[in-house]
Amino acid sequence: MKSGPLDCEVRMAPVKLNHVKPLPDCDPEIGRQLWALEEVRRRTLDLVKGVGQATLDWEGSDGHDNAIGSLLYHIALVEAEWTFVDILGQDLPASVQVDLPYPAEDAAEKLTRVLGVGLDQHRKRLDLSRRLLLDEVRPMSLDEWRRPRYPAGRTDRQATPEWIVFHLIEHEAGHAFQISMVLARARRAGVSR
Repeated sequence: MKSGPLDCEVRMAPVKLNHVKPLPDCDPEIGRQLWALEEVRRRTLDLVKGVGQATLDWEGSDGHDNAIGSLLYHIALVEAEWTFVDILGQDLPASVQVDLPYPAEDAAEKLTRVLGVGLDQHRKRLDLSRRLLLDEVRPMSLDEWRRPRYPAGRTDRQATPEWIVFHLIEHEAGHAFQISMVLARARRAGVSR
């Protein structure tokens, strides 16, 4: 039999499967949200991989933007504060304050400027805040995961760990977008990566 131009072997590229894989060592429902939390962190860290100090500290061409380093610090601090203040109902312990010494905002209610801190130190803070959160929520039962609690020293609102993790996913995703925009503007302004 004669071969023609249509008699060829078709090779399909492997198909990439995007799916949620619950984190192990916890209830699968909790694990799915924790997977999303980890996925957002992976994306944040991928964005800043290889970023140099000049880019970490760049506050926009007019000097009024939040620097990437300030945003990374803010992400870590907010995660630690929600873990301790809102889930555990206690102040941030002194042992954690050593690594997160600055307040979230300055007197003008703008994010605290965290400049001159290298990417490795920011990664360590992000790793610490994530470990603290996962250590608290992974062993929870679904009932505990959904139990409302008051933040330390407050009686005007409550939140469940389930909602807090959702909020932290949303919070970090928003700041990751902000980081990507700062990176793009810094690149256009000629700031070395």
